[in-house]
Amino acid sequence: MASDGPPAAPTTTAVAALEGGALRYAEVERTADGRTSLRRLGTCDFDFDVGEAVLGVTGPSQLDTVAAALREVFRSGGARTLVVVAHPPALVSFFSPLPEEMPAPARYEQLRQEAALLADVSTAQPVRIRAVPVRMETLPGPPERGGGPHRWHHVVHVAEPVHARLALLARAVGSGTYDLVDATQAAAAAVHGLLAAGTPAPRGAPGGAPFALAVGAYAAHAEFALCHDGAWHHGLHAPGGAPEDAAYFALALLERLGVQPEDVGRLFVYGDADADRHAVLAALLDRAPEPLDPLPLFGRRPDGVDPAELAAFAPCLGAVLR
Repeated sequence: MASDGPPAAPTTTAVAALEGGALRYAEVERTADGRTSLRRLGTCDFDFDVGEAVLGVTGPSQLDTVAAALREVFRSGGARTLVVVAHPPALVSFFSPLPEEMPAPARYEQLRQEAALLADVSTAQPVRIRAVPVRMETLPGPPERGGGPHRWHHVVHVAEPVHARLALLARAVGSGTYDLVDATQAAAAAVHGLLAAGTPAPRGAPGGAPFALAVGAYAAHAEFALCHDGAWHHGLHAPGGAPEDAAYFALALLERLGVQPEDVGRLFVYGDADADRHAVLAALLDRAPEPLDPLPLFGRRPDGVDPAELAAFAPCLGAVLR
């Protein structure tokens, strides 16, 4: 049978993940049949907080320096979209359940009003949001009292100064659009990819447990991505740098969602902190921590590199696996 035309050209996505003084970047090409190839991966180090430079709404900004670095990194690319990955402490974000039968325009307006309230912005002003459907849940009670099938959404508020900065960075890499992604959503996508690829579980991990937990440990905070059957179920972040803090908030998240610790079959870890940050939680869950290394999903397995170091790129690369 004759073809209807030439195959669609591959699309290219540029990714910039912001954390402290580091900007981790990637460039990924995706073909029409869904295959991905990693064209570029690395880190730019700055002597200032790059997240604050891009996402901060007050104070001085070194945005021109960030834009120049991205322009240099992606100078030979042709990215259609710039995806900026931010860690939850830098975002105004929340989860919200809405009735499944609510029409899409009403759903968007409801989430926009909730974002305006949390961000302390007048609804008369432009309120930009990024809303992602996450999971379904049937809430108790009749529909007139808020019961029935609801779809949870994760919402990120994009302040007008932040929108202007992200649009400038998108132009710097030659892209017409940008997307802003929560790091826990990106980490959950990396978990989904590894589970779908059949990454073997550590010895002793229970078979059939429906949940997986990914924990990102950073200098001043920990973040948690809970997955159910490989799909993003919920995200949370908490301050504190002690191993006990990560364990406390992880178990509090499970309790809040009605998940038993024994239902967590895999414990993935990523971030900048060393393995000791996960020791208490690993002992409480009785699960061996696994570095959330997404490189094998792109056909890469660098020799002689600690997978824990590669796991620092989990949010960066997970953002293109959503």
